[in-house]
Formats: sequence, structure tokens, C-alpha cells
Amino acid sequence: MFVLFGLFACSSPAHSAGGQALAFPVNLQNQKSPAVVVLFSVPDCAYCEKVRQQSLRHIHKDPAYKGRVGVFEIDFSDDRKQFTWFDGRRYTGKSLAVPLGVKFSPTVMVFGKTGAVAGKPLLGASLPEFYGAYLDELIQQAWAISLSTSTSTSLSTPSSMSLSVAQ
Repeated sequence: MFVLFGLFACSSPAHSAGGQALAFPVNLQNQKSPAVVVLFSVPDCAYCEKVRQQSLRHIHKDPAYKGRVGVFEIDFSDDRKQFTWFDGRRYTGKSLAVPLGVKFSPTVMVFGKTGAVAGKPLLGASLPEFYGAYLDELIQQAWAISLSTSTSTSLSTPSSMSLSVAQ
């Protein structure tokens, strides 16, 4: 069964998907959203278009996500167009795919605001009835990661207790 899912995830029909890509992440180091969703795609991938239209385009309009989730798309076959990743380093889609283990199209990954990966990537476009729920769960995990990685300052009290105060 996993083999069939893998074949479905990495294959794409020969016809052009014809859809418009999501925003390109020019500089993720400076983004402010506590969750960042990235669609790793390749040109003419009909399954990428399916994920883009059915699961990702609505996020900016959803009141629960507005201003709290950034949604971007990276062509992981591209070795020219550069962007700044969360760590301040410059990458192309192709150079970032290797360390992240992106091999299938589409792959959706969710990150906290500092670039920590939230859960396992979503591979392929199967099971549309569950895709949104899985994506919601990953976004919730990213929010939790972002809260836990907030800068803390340790304060000493006269009784030598240590209090942690989030800034």
C-alpha cells in the first residue's frame, strides 16, 4: 500500500496544471507568523495544484488563521531563484530540498516561526477528506513550537527562586 501511495505522490500527469503558484518566500528569517506552511512543488504538477486549491489558498481568508499562518510555495527543482531561510542562509529550492529530505511532489511542511519542523510532512494529494485535518494539526503544532521557543528571561527573587518570564 505504501508503494502505491509513493507512486501516486511522486507522479504527475503530463498535462499542465495551469494554476498560479502561492507566494514565494523571499525572506523567511524576517517573517512574523507563528506558523509557516510551505508547499514544495515542481512545475506542471497537477497534484500540487490540487493541494494548492483545495487546502492552501483558503488559509489567508480563514479568520482562525489570518495573520497567524504564512503560506508559501517553493519549486524544489529550481536551482536559480534564491531566498533566505529561517536561519539567515540563502538557498534555492533544489539546495533546500536535500537537507529537508523533500523528494516527492507535492510535499507540504509546516514550520514554527524560527524554522523548527512541526510534525511529519504531508506527501502527495491523496485522502482529501483528511488532508485539511492533518494540515490543521500541523499548524497547531507549529503554534505550540513557536510559543515554546519564545525568548525567556530568568529573574531571581529575594528567596532565590527563579521565575521564567516570556517576552
